[in-house]
Amino acid sequence: MTIRRATAALATFAATTALSFTAAPAATAADATAADATAADATAADASVAEYGCSGSLIDTYPVRTSAGTTYGQIRLYYNSSTRRNCAVTLKNATGGYGTSSYASVTLYRCSTSKPGAQCDWRDETWDDDYGNFLYYAGPVSISAAGKCIRVFGQVSANRPIATGDSGTGGVHCG
Repeated sequence: MTIRRATAALATFAATTALSFTAAPAATAADATAADATAADATAADASVAEYGCSGSLIDTYPVRTSAGTTYGQIRLYYNSSTRRNCAVTLKNATGGYGTSSYASVTLYRCSTSKPGAQCDWRDETWDDDYGNFLYYAGPVSISAAGKCIRVFGQVSANRPIATGDSGTGGVHCG
């Protein structure tokens, strides 16, 4: 085993060990397996821990709130510089039904613009979404948006009150 491979193996072990101490358990065994595989595939150049199935670095969070301001969760947005992909999840909190099978969604859009803050027109662009009844979070969803801006949207609860969150109508994290 070369030093580089030994270092990579040690980093993978540390990442896997760190995952076992996070507050959010995997929604299913398949989710845990996918997260472990994602962590194992992380390169030395982007050695951040896979979280909720997203590899890369956490670059932003957005609250998911009802119209009255009650927070039901948060959208977590990641960027992996090795793969040049954005990834997102909508994570429920206790008020939003964390640990209970209930509705949650996350959608990640690539905007047609590359100008930060410009209106995000995604009609002819790529997007990825995940929605349904989940115990802990919706996602992960991911897209490549090299040279473009992105927009992210999330929802918790299909019944009133509905909590929503997003990055705004303008494009963010452009490049």
